[in-house]
Amino acid sequence: MGTRYEDQPVEQWAGPESLDPTPVWKQYLLVALLAIVSLVVLIVVGVTALAPTFVTPPALVFGDRLVLATSDVPGVGAAPRLVAAPTIDESRSFYLFQPTNGHVLALRAHWRPRAAEPECRIDYVAAGPPRFTATDCAVFAPALKIPEFDRMGAPLNLAHLDASTPRGLDQYLVSVSGDRVIVNLSRVIESSERTNGPVPTGIPRPQGTP
Repeated sequence: MGTRYEDQPVEQWAGPESLDPTPVWKQYLLVALLAIVSLVVLIVVGVTALAPTFVTPPALVFGDRLVLATSDVPGVGAAPRLVAAPTIDESRSFYLFQPTNGHVLALRAHWRPRAAEPECRIDYVAAGPPRFTATDCAVFAPALKIPEFDRMGAPLNLAHLDASTPRGLDQYLVSVSGDRVIVNLSRVIESSERTNGPVPTGIPRPQGTP
């Protein structure tokens, strides 16, 4: 049985075109196409990253970033400003304030005692010591004192709720760039949930607590 090329049946022979390399112009076209795609990706990423500098505040840009003007931030010691509808939907509303110069916080206007429980609405109370209070809380009986929080979102009335119950207010990630304040609504900084533990010295336990 022959093993040489010319000994094989004619129908199995490969034509001379099979030995030709890919035309150079096709290689150049492929490289140019890849370069164009890479350039488009870079432009899209760049425009997305710089979007907060192009829009007129207030504006919601790609990535759920809310762009506000620095003039929208209350002065140090002033009452927080509620940012809600129509700027953003009610479920993502928050209180914007400046506890110290240059330090801007965005505390969520909704709070849940634990991860699996329904949310409560947060209101700001200016009368007396300025504080936040939780309202419309289905998990708290009417006879119990509603949770309260200081201006930084930390719980105040631990003695009424037991140290195992309250956790602080959640907040959104905030950055300040020039004359813009960018609140990232997709980045929630969650307050840690408290676990059972001893009540701090000097704070009495509620009635009925062992």
